[in-house]
Formats: sequence, C-alpha cells, structure tokens
Amino acid sequence: MKYATFNTDGTLTARLIEGIHAIPKNAVKVDEKLWQRLISEDDGIWALVDGAIIKQPLPETAPSIEVVERQRLAAYADVETGSDRFFSEAARMQAMNEPGWEAVREKAIVRFREIQEQFPWPDDAPAKS
Repeated sequence: MKYATFNTDGTLTARLIEGIHAIPKNAVKVDEKLWQRLISEDDGIWALVDGAIIKQPLPETAPSIEVVERQRLAAYADVETGSDRFFSEAARMQAMNEPGWEAVREKAIVRFREIQEQFPWPDDAPAKS
C-alpha cells in the first residue's frame, strides 16, 4: 500500500510505501494511478484540499534581472527586429553626411523602447535603462 502525508497547510509532506516506511495515522492512502502522478509530476504543488489530493499550479515568479538583461540584449541585437541595427545605420548615415539619419535614429529609439516594454524589469529591481 502507498500513502501520502500533508502539512497543516495541506501541502504534500511525504510519499510513503508500507513495509519500507513507518505509516503515521494521519497518512492518506493513495491508489497506484495517483501514486505515479505524485512521484512523476513536478509541474505543480500537491495538496490535500477538502479530502481530495489535487495538484495546484506553481506560483508565477518574475524573471530575474539577469534573465531580463539577456532577453533585452538579444532583442536589441536581433538582425531583423532589433534596435541596434537602426542605431548603427543612423550612425553610419550621420558620419557619411547622408540625409535621413534622424528618421532612422527615431526608429531605433522607438524599437528600443518597445523592447524594454516587452521585457520589463522585475518589480523589485532597481531602475535600469
């Protein structure tokens, strides 16, 4: 027989097998199908709710500053959709006295800001640009 125990908040504490583990009185007996899910599914939090064992979704977490920084840098540098290509083009046009560099630079600024909005800093992160 297989069992599960739960914390006072209802979250799974342990999975136990009779004959291998001591089975406490408050342990809940689980069938083989549920047992397989309990030992293999790690995409949620197992809990005892109103007498039923259910899998609750994992809490959403904000990406770290380092993750957002990598996402932004990759997006800025993207050859087709990044802002860097427009900044480079505007700088080259300005250096060569070509007309229209201001409009290209403006496209770069707009795209740069779009990328920042697409990959926002975590709420607890210090302000960066």
